[in-house]
Amino acid sequence: MLDVVDQYCWETHRKVITPSETGVAALRTFGICSNTRAGQPLRTHIHSGCIEIVFLIKGFQLYEAGGDRLNLSGSDIFVSYPDEPHSSGSSPESVCDLIWMQICLDPGLPFFGLDKSHAGMLRDALAGLPRLFTGDAALRRELTSAFYALCSADDFERCLGEQQLACALFRMARLSRRTRSPQPDSIEAAIAYIRRHLSEPILLEDAAASCGLSLSRFKVRFKEATGDTPREYINRLKIERAKLLLRCGQSVTETALDLGFATPSYFSVIFKKYAGCSPSAYLALRPGEEE
Repeated sequence: MLDVVDQYCWETHRKVITPSETGVAALRTFGICSNTRAGQPLRTHIHSGCIEIVFLIKGFQLYEAGGDRLNLSGSDIFVSYPDEPHSSGSSPESVCDLIWMQICLDPGLPFFGLDKSHAGMLRDALAGLPRLFTGDAALRRELTSAFYALCSADDFERCLGEQQLACALFRMARLSRRTRSPQPDSIEAAIAYIRRHLSEPILLEDAAASCGLSLSRFKVRFKEATGDTPREYINRLKIERAKLLLRCGQSVTETALDLGFATPSYFSVIFKKYAGCSPSAYLALRPGEEE
């Protein structure tokens, strides 16, 4: 089985740091990326001795692990356990923003500067994380701050980053224990409204009204909850539905009209933005090149 170890990378849309940069032996990989176009599917692989945590900041992503097929959306956190095979199946990496890390749980390694008792507590908490749960904006800020502190050439800043990351991981474990009880006026109500009306032109005013919020407040709350603006979220869902319709034999024009796009040309522009290729190029893909 392929054991993937990400290497140091510092590019505009992808940044990865390793123990060589951070000085934190247990943190095998820590990365931030913004996928601006769809990429190749993730092959089945493992991370030997490491738990992998992927925090999807915005967008959509599919993962397969342990017999589960999981569709993630903004603010979802996916966990694969040490030596566990996982992949994105036949689905390409989507247009999305994410933070990820691979953490070695070997008790013989120093663990984020913690004493033995607290290190054991955090290791146990990470080993017990559920497969899928939801993060929040505060966790995203903590992880981002820790990442850039750990990149510093200054020892003091890297020490600060190590402690920030330890605090963020404790917070993450606490978030994983939350039980969600959606209320009628919550953003979940707007998401349900969007899904029911996906084949129509969706007015944001109507989506806001479905959860009892003003339009301005709705836009703020929606982005906080999902990582996407309402229009980005709607378009992503429409393009995922469009892929299914195209695979079922519908033409590009029929699909555009069925999903409430004003013209096939505008549909093609939006499709390419979120799928990474035009609808006609998508139809030309060989079986197995898409989900």
